[in-house]
This record gives sequence, C-alpha cells and structure tokens, in this order.
Amino acid sequence: MEEKPTQNKALTIRSATSDDFPTLSDLMVQLYAAELPGALTGERALLSRVIQFTLEAQPAQALLNRYILADADGQTLATGMIQFPTIPPFDRAPDGTIAMALRTLGYRATGRLLLTVARSRVAVHVQHQADTALVHSYVVDERQRGRGFGRVMLNALEQKMTEAGCQWSELQVLAGNTVARNLYIRSGYKDVGRPPRWAEMLSWPSYVMRKAL
Repeated sequence: MEEKPTQNKALTIRSATSDDFPTLSDLMVQLYAAELPGALTGERALLSRVIQFTLEAQPAQALLNRYILADADGQTLATGMIQFPTIPPFDRAPDGTIAMALRTLGYRATGRLLLTVARSRVAVHVQHQADTALVHSYVVDERQRGRGFGRVMLNALEQKMTEAGCQWSELQVLAGNTVARNLYIRSGYKDVGRPPRWAEMLSWPSYVMRKAL
C-alpha cells in the first residue's frame, strides 16, 4: 500500500527497506549516544557496522513496521518503529553478533556493547494490551534536530497505530533523556509507570509513558 505523505508536502513518510540499513545503523548509534552518553566505546563507523550486521541478519524483523521520514531530496531525517502486541520484539543481538563484534571492535569495545545491550533488556517495557502499540527505535538525525522533525515522525507513527485500530500509544524513555521526554510531554504523553526498582538498579531509570490516540 502506498505510504501517505505528511502534511508538509516536502516531507514523506515511507516504510524502511534494506537499502536503508547503513543509514539506520548510524541512526541507532546516534540513539545510543543520545540516551546513554559514553555507554559505547569504539569508532562510530565500526559500531555502525556491527549494528548493520544485526539488521541484515534478520531483515524481515528489522524492517517490520519501521518507518523513515525523508525530505524532498530523499535524505533520511528520522526513523521509528511500532511494536504491536502480537509481534515478537526485535532481537538486538541475533546469532553471530558477538563473533562479528569481536572481529570489528575488539574485546573491550565488544564487552561494553554487550553489557549495554544486556542492561537495557533488564528493564525494558513490554506491553500486551490489544488496543495499545509501542513506539521504539525512534531517533532524529543529529544534524536535523531542533527543526520539528521529531514531532512529525512521532505523529506519523501514531497515525499508523490509529489506522491499525489502536487506541493508545506507549513508549519508554530513559529518565536522563530530558530532550526526548520533554518532546513526549508536549506531544500529550503522560507517565503511567516505571520498571521495578531492582530492574532500574541493574539497568537505568526510565519512565513508561502513554497517550490516547
């Protein structure tokens, strides 16, 4: 089905394709840097290569309900995914990831990467309500921030949820990511919970937020 453009005719929302994997990988590195500064070590290009491997190892899952916001020239401005309750979550460390990371990053940077992924899994929010979908892997290119593209991308994801029959949108944001949290608050999201205290001690403090669609 043809993707609907956003209200701004110069911008387009489309489904991500395998051709986007290099760009998506760099955006995921940017997301880690924004949410968890200093959590990853190693050259950015090499980290991006490892993340690209995880996407290419499971292309159908990596692209399912993942969208791109692009400008008139086709440049990617932002991306985000929708997790519907009936679909298994995306695996961020498929088979072969460790071996590939060791070859690319070395032992120390690989250990830091795996620790970060493991800690992030401890307190991850999983929702099972049939009328609710989850926004994740949502990031605006660092060179395009502050221009309203984050709101456009989020609105587009919410529209996709509405078209799928969802009544609520949920997301999880780290407590330290105040820029993203403020955007969600301005967009109508409200705090509805936090992970258990023991989980936050092993991971990072975060908020679960919800919005009526």
